[in-house]
Amino acid sequence: MKKFSLLLVMCLFAGAFFVNTTQAQESDDPGLIFLMEEFVAPADMAEFWKVQQEAFDLFDELDFNFTIWAYQTSENSFYWAMPMKNFAGIDRIYGDMMKYSQLMKENGYDGDAKFRDLSNISQSVVMWNKELSYHPEGVSDEGKGFHEWTFMYLKSGHEKEAADAAKKYMEFYKNIDSDYSWDIYQVVFGEHTPCWILEVQAESEAALRETEDALMKEYRDDFRKLWQNMVQHVRTIETKKGWYLSAWSRQAEE
Repeated sequence: MKKFSLLLVMCLFAGAFFVNTTQAQESDDPGLIFLMEEFVAPADMAEFWKVQQEAFDLFDELDFNFTIWAYQTSENSFYWAMPMKNFAGIDRIYGDMMKYSQLMKENGYDGDAKFRDLSNISQSVVMWNKELSYHPEGVSDEGKGFHEWTFMYLKSGHEKEAADAAKKYMEFYKNIDSDYSWDIYQVVFGEHTPCWILEVQAESEAALRETEDALMKEYRDDFRKLWQNMVQHVRTIETKKGWYLSAWSRQAEE
């Protein structure tokens, strides 16, 4: 099936990598998420958008029924996320993609040729941690298309201590007047584990920075103490920004 079977599967994160949080909450815990990050060279970005849109147009024409959440990052990559109940879901996903790819070829779309040399892919499996995710009652993520993902690579064996530190953040936010919310995903299969992915959402990056700056101004000393409690369990951190792509996301019919 070569590369196109991967791309289809990937028309899957997220992020956020990731999951559309509102959908995840409405359908309870999505279980595991098969996440792929697709890297595209800047010079190839226009062509990638073109052929990927062609693929989705044909998906819809052939009435493929699948769930995919798509995101574009600020680092010339895309996240494709697909929920699954267990690891056996990976075989199901690849089986479906092989079937879809063959149907598309029969309808004149050769993905292997279309996507040749356009991108490279990494893949992982992540799990939403409901216990460590925080959403104040009555706060909705609807319309929050901007996502920021903080990858926290934990020190080996420090998962329990890090979870205890994260819970202190949750207790703190429960006692202040703020609608700030987040999700935490754990990488259960992939490189550089243990790794947690902290995802926050907002209407825009400017809106997120404004909220965080206001919180920092009022609670700087509290945040310093909370972070000192957490950082001793963290090896390194990296942050990525991105945007939910509704035009390339699909929700399967039951």
